[in-house]
Amino acid sequence: MKSYFSTSIPTFCLLSIMAITSGITRATKSDSEWLAAEAKALMETGWWSNYSRAENHCTWPGIRCNAGSVVEIDLGGHGELPSSLGNLTQLAVLDVSYNHFHSIPLAIQKMENLVSLSLSGNFLDYNASAIGLLTNLTHLKKLMTLNLGYCDLSGPIPPHIGKLESMVDLDLSHNRLVGPIPSSVNNLTNLSSLFLQSNQLNGSIPEDIGGLPNLVELDLSSNWFVGPIPSSVSNLTNLSSLFLQSNQLNGSIPEDIGGLTNLVELDLSSNRLSGQIPSSLGGLTNLVELDLSSNRLSGHIPSSLGQLTKLEYLNLSHNQISSVIPPSLGSLSNLWCLSMASNLLEGPIPHEIRSLNTLIYLNLSANKLTGPIPTQIGNLSNLRYLILAKNNLSGRIPLQIGGLSLSELDLSHNIISGDIPSQLNSQNIELSHNLLQGVIPSKFGNLTYLFSLDLSWNNLTGTIPEFPFPVGNLNLSFNSLRGQIPNGLLHFEPETFTGNKDLCGSIQGFHPCPSSPN
Repeated sequence: MKSYFSTSIPTFCLLSIMAITSGITRATKSDSEWLAAEAKALMETGWWSNYSRAENHCTWPGIRCNAGSVVEIDLGGHGELPSSLGNLTQLAVLDVSYNHFHSIPLAIQKMENLVSLSLSGNFLDYNASAIGLLTNLTHLKKLMTLNLGYCDLSGPIPPHIGKLESMVDLDLSHNRLVGPIPSSVNNLTNLSSLFLQSNQLNGSIPEDIGGLPNLVELDLSSNWFVGPIPSSVSNLTNLSSLFLQSNQLNGSIPEDIGGLTNLVELDLSSNRLSGQIPSSLGGLTNLVELDLSSNRLSGHIPSSLGQLTKLEYLNLSHNQISSVIPPSLGSLSNLWCLSMASNLLEGPIPHEIRSLNTLIYLNLSANKLTGPIPTQIGNLSNLRYLILAKNNLSGRIPLQIGGLSLSELDLSHNIISGDIPSQLNSQNIELSHNLLQGVIPSKFGNLTYLFSLDLSWNNLTGTIPEFPFPVGNLNLSFNSLRGQIPNGLLHFEPETFTGNKDLCGSIQGFHPCPSSPN
């Protein structure tokens, strides 16, 4: 899930900080000489070749000045980064993201007042190593924001990174970095955000990561980290976003993580975590997103999760969680997504689900749930995806579900009986492998947006209705249907109708229909 907010320092704040801490002033030359020198340096880049040196370069696009000196350049799509930029020694903010750079001139080291540097989205080549680039940048002692995401950097993160002690926002994501996180990162005690996701970093998450007390956002996802989640993470009490998904982390979820009461997003999915879900997670009352899916978690779902009343996204799927669905989850009135698929849950679907009025996506498939489908699901007017397949649900399909405008309805592989309600309204209807009886509702032929219909392996009787529009996928096999296969469906493979011995029509494997008497 995308982060709900970013802690990156706004440009106007950076400029204010620069003005206060560095005392930005003009050079000792006369104003006119200094302006001319800056204009010359800018003109040598070739980026502003259509502008005259007679103009005040502070009015040129992408440039911001403070006290008569260029302090910010924000431009993209202008080709290589020229060495002449190194002459802009008062520059505080340089954002040249998503150009076509392959190298960074050493002259950038002269920009000793640089506070923010963004080179993201360029394909930098430092002998295929991040060491050279980051080592050179450690001369920029005032640097607070560094964004090198999507730069195709490779090799290990150099230990020199720990020299950037003013660093607040560090983004090295979406590269090809390898090796462990260097221990020197612990020197960056001012860090507010650390983004290392989507690399090939390995080893364990260092225990001393808990020594970064100002950290608000930490993203180490999509790497090769192993071992347990360090208990020191519980020291990061300012943390609002913690993303550790898509690694190879094992062990249990630390109980103390429930003390991170400022957390808004917690994603530990796609690891090898085991043990029970800590009941202490119920203390994370600011949580909006919780994803623990695709692990090896077991035990029951703590009823304390019902205290997370701000929660909008809850995914516990693909684990080994057992016992019943706690009725307390009905208190999560802000949920739009609830997935607990592919677990060992049993018992009925709680009626309290009727309170989840904002729910759009509900997936409880591949469990051991029993009993009828609650009629209260029909009250969920925002629901678009209802997936209850591969359980032991029984009884009839509630008529109330027909009042929902669904994109997907999947009740397959249960023991549901009775007629198919004619009111069902969905783009994809999957009711196969049940005990359904009666006829295929003729109103299905009026669902002009119906894309997929699977009614196979039931006890349906009667004839197949006309579909005056193209259905993308259709499976009516293994029922007791009879009569002529409609002409509009003859383009489907014979397997679509297999197992209905009384069907006829001009399709391979079926008898021709008898001619009507004159």
